[in-house]
Amino acid sequence: MTMHHARPAFDPAHMLAAGHSFARRIARRGFMPLYHAGDVNHCPGCGGKHWHVGRMSAECATCATAIPLADVAAQPMQPLFHVTRSRTAWVE
Repeated sequence: MTMHHARPAFDPAHMLAAGHSFARRIARRGFMPLYHAGDVNHCPGCGGKHWHVGRMSAECATCATAIPLADVAAQPMQPLFHVTRSRTAWVE
């Protein structure tokens, strides 16, 4: 006869009360999966390990779940160019 023990559920309130700083950061910003280059990355949607990697994100080859690259997510977003007054936009 096999005994099955119930796994305790993840309780963020318990972790916060225990003083875990990692749990505090996760509770404040929410869960954010990132693709780390050079590591084995499991898809949060299906658990797959095969990815199509682009410049800004990686897409799971199995279920098409897209997650941002860790290198890109660590940098602040900046505009690529500034638009000044265009002569063609103001043609009368």
